[in-house]
Amino acid sequence: MAEDYRSNQSRQEEYDLVVAGSGIGGLTAAVTAAIEGDVDVLVLEKAETLGGSSGISGSQLWIPDNHRERAAGIDDSVEAGVEYMTHLTSDFYANREAARHYVENAREAAKYLEDTVGMKLQLIRGMPDYHPGEVAAEEGRYLEPKPLDTEELPGWAELPVSRHLPGGATNDELLTWGGPLTPNVWDWDLMNRRREAGIVTMGAALIGYLLRAGAEHGVDIQAGEGVTDLVVEASRVVGVETSQRTVTATEGVVLATGAYDWNPDLIENFEGTPSQEIVSAAVPTAEGEGLKLAASEGAKLGVYPPIGSAKGFFLAVPGEEFMDEPLYRYCYNVGLPHAFAINAAGERFCDESFYPRQSDEFYDPTGEYDDFPMYMIFDETYRQTYALGNYRPGTEYPDEFLAGKADTLAELAEKLSVDPDTFTSTTTRFNRHARGGEDPDFSRGDNEWAKVWCGDPTHEPNPNLGPVEHPPFYAVRLYVGLSSMGNVGLLTDDHGRVLDWNDEPIGDLYATGSVCAPVEWGTGYQSGLQNGRSMTYGYLAGKHVVSK
Repeated sequence: MAEDYRSNQSRQEEYDLVVAGSGIGGLTAAVTAAIEGDVDVLVLEKAETLGGSSGISGSQLWIPDNHRERAAGIDDSVEAGVEYMTHLTSDFYANREAARHYVENAREAAKYLEDTVGMKLQLIRGMPDYHPGEVAAEEGRYLEPKPLDTEELPGWAELPVSRHLPGGATNDELLTWGGPLTPNVWDWDLMNRRREAGIVTMGAALIGYLLRAGAEHGVDIQAGEGVTDLVVEASRVVGVETSQRTVTATEGVVLATGAYDWNPDLIENFEGTPSQEIVSAAVPTAEGEGLKLAASEGAKLGVYPPIGSAKGFFLAVPGEEFMDEPLYRYCYNVGLPHAFAINAAGERFCDESFYPRQSDEFYDPTGEYDDFPMYMIFDETYRQTYALGNYRPGTEYPDEFLAGKADTLAELAEKLSVDPDTFTSTTTRFNRHARGGEDPDFSRGDNEWAKVWCGDPTHEPNPNLGPVEHPPFYAVRLYVGLSSMGNVGLLTDDHGRVLDWNDEPIGDLYATGSVCAPVEWGTGYQSGLQNGRSMTYGYLAGKHVVSK
């Protein structure tokens, strides 16, 4: 029940600052304002669970030239980070000013969270930037929270539990142990000890540190109470309506409500992909409320083409739910040896190991969408060696998990309703090159990040490539997966104030996180940017509220 999450039972009707959303951006704004000024702050969370999508994320923060990087003696610079981000966006959408503003302020915000808020951060060692080049880094730009003992939290602070990531391990540890997709080499003893002791990692730790700070500085946090409308007087936002009450906000309102992953109409309008093909790892409360609330008051939207971003392969987990919705999980596993993906024609169509290259194939400007449905194809060697979905290596898959299983490629093609000759030819070509660790068609296995994050470091000659040749052969249905990172969102100024169509700030209305347009990275993406941007603009908004 919502009552269990309340940090303050007073149920005030007037605050200085009201924040809609309890993810990293909203909580950073709330905590920063509470620390920097003598203000009353209320955080309203629509869901019964705190943390939003960042609370179930991998907690990565991508910040060039950060303080931990410098302390480790890793050479980097603001300018290199800006150049890298500008390269991400493609020339037409490049916004050097926005990229620089992010890099410079993200460094400051991360150090503030550690030094002032009390969030313990560490480097994720050995994790390279997505795209290699002179301004890319081999490691150092990724930060994450250190494990957090929940005994340090107030009793009302129940943390989110991710259905996508292992509890009890950090990103750095997963890489040190052998990779995120090779659980057979993880230190399960350590992970289980942490779980039993109430020590959390990744997104739960990220939110936990902020909830601890919120409790220390008097932030009122209410779950199960979402914002349904903005209260506006004389072109200034002065409060919010909820399903339960009207709350006055004398200094401002921050929208940190996430993207629109679970709104089929907005998906089709903004992402240009049939909504039945789209699934999400975001919390199901990400339905685009913040966009609608702000747009009703004249907010300007930033619109980017429905390519790039953070789309990737997902698969369904039968019989499992997350927050009362069907569970779909990331399927980075297609980038492991002994697997590949096909479209409805029985052909490969992308580098399966690197989702930024997959995402460009998910949009069809003709509207035909002939590639759907898509399938992951793998063999018995894969089943015996690697996990998939919720199933450990060697597990017998339930029938409802599989789209098909057969002793021959031709039989599997028939079950999938794809042309058997095309499918057999596709598999033969893939196998011939995979044995040598090469992919002349899509350059799979060339990207260093994909080798580290989506491969098997023990597999030779390439962590991402191995033939599919030992029957029986299997297929699972693949979907287009989102992670609360859309291509459309609100535009804000340097302080996080929402802009109207005249590029003027709407009075006392702020926004941060995935409710905002991705102006910093345009049609590209780099993991850790969404959490990093949410944190940064939450920090900037919190500071601005108390400095007016």
